[in-house]
Amino acid sequence: MEPSSSSGSGRVPDPSGIRRSLLRDAVFLKLLENVLRGVYRRGQRLRLDDIAKDMQVSRTPVREALVPLESLRLVSVQRYVGVVVAPWSVGQMVERLRVARAMIAEPAACGQGSGEPFDAHVLRSCLTEAGAFVELGAWYLRRRGAVVSADWMIAQRPVLDAFFTDDVAAANGIDAVVGRRARVRQVERAVAAAEHDRLDVCASELVGLADDLIALPDRFRSAA
Repeated sequence: MEPSSSSGSGRVPDPSGIRRSLLRDAVFLKLLENVLRGVYRRGQRLRLDDIAKDMQVSRTPVREALVPLESLRLVSVQRYVGVVVAPWSVGQMVERLRVARAMIAEPAACGQGSGEPFDAHVLRSCLTEAGAFVELGAWYLRRRGAVVSADWMIAQRPVLDAFFTDDVAAANGIDAVVGRRARVRQVERAVAAAEHDRLDVCASELVGLADDLIALPDRFRSAA
């Protein structure tokens, strides 16, 4: 039986369940970083026992953390082989941004807008402007009634936010510092527009931010 509150009106979270969730999330973020930084090479087989030993955890959180990695197409489960790092590329990361940009530029509304106000506190956990772009974009799409698009976009948050961090970007030949000040200002303008429910202005800023993020890999490589 699960513990209940003293009033009997509801349940309190199971502490062991919370710890397990946090452990799974921590393992997922570490695996994600290792894949994006090239610590795990494309095509490399990932052995659960080795990962669990390296991270000093059991196999269970490792197995659970591999599920979202597979859904993000960064690993694949192959019969008779096991878990293998997918042949992902910088171009695929850029393509995720292109799809997100198109969704914001022309939202495919399939229902009534949510009407929820924007809460800037959700951006506190974002590591990069890409993470902020995803959070703002998902909120915008929900407001426009494009719930399916919003769900897809928020699912891209971990990988895009991690990919544009300085260390991960540098490992992929990208200088994420280039143009950062301008991108931060775009985020600030998009936030201000969202907080005042100026949807068109918010969308315009997000499209511009997406353009800058999409151009970032080629801009740095051509300059180099």
